[in-house]
Amino acid sequence: MAQALTILIVEDETPLAEMHAEFIRRFHGCGQVWLAGNLAQARMMIESFKPALILLDNYLPDGKGITLLHELTQARFPGGVVFTTAASDMDTVAEAVRGGAFDYLVKPIAYERLNQTLERYQQRMQLLVSHASASQRQIDDMFNAYARGEQKEELPAGIDALTLGKVKMLFNDPDARHTAETVAQELKLSRTTARRYLEFTAGRQQIMAEIVYGKVGRPQRTYRAL
Repeated sequence: MAQALTILIVEDETPLAEMHAEFIRRFHGCGQVWLAGNLAQARMMIESFKPALILLDNYLPDGKGITLLHELTQARFPGGVVFTTAASDMDTVAEAVRGGAFDYLVKPIAYERLNQTLERYQQRMQLLVSHASASQRQIDDMFNAYARGEQKEELPAGIDALTLGKVKMLFNDPDARHTAETVAQELKLSRTTARRYLEFTAGRQQIMAEIVYGKVGRPQRTYRAL
């Protein structure tokens, strides 16, 4: 049986962290999900729960996530760390790579892209616990799976080329702004289906996902043309 993927989300914006957690809990290999709002909480929860994977924001109330990444590297933390941050400058990216981050996701995170990260990490976990040694092909898969996946032309299950084309056409206008609900109404789809196509398109960096905070209620994901 595959080992459940336990995840700690380190994010100081609670509504955003809860949105991430809601998506992650639907991932087929997901186990327990915990939330930490700062570095101090994260350190305590890592010590107590020993998560398999940490989604780590860089800008936190009591310091930078990159500091925690270096601490975990020095402590030989056996799990993985995925940076989830608005910081896209090359200095931060390079420091995360040197620190051993498994992946680096720029906010606002495209959930199709996050799903790919979770699948890759789960595959790595399964390989590490089920084999005493690895072939070159398996090593290549662990280190280069996402880059290899980018070259694939076929669409994944649940994504139809005709519908995908219709979704992309909605963003031909550079000022276009849509939500899953507006796309569902426009194309006569369910909101779940519309959201799947939007996240897939955002994951391929063909549109941009944004988080819009209203005066009341939860934040809303909107999508716009690049």
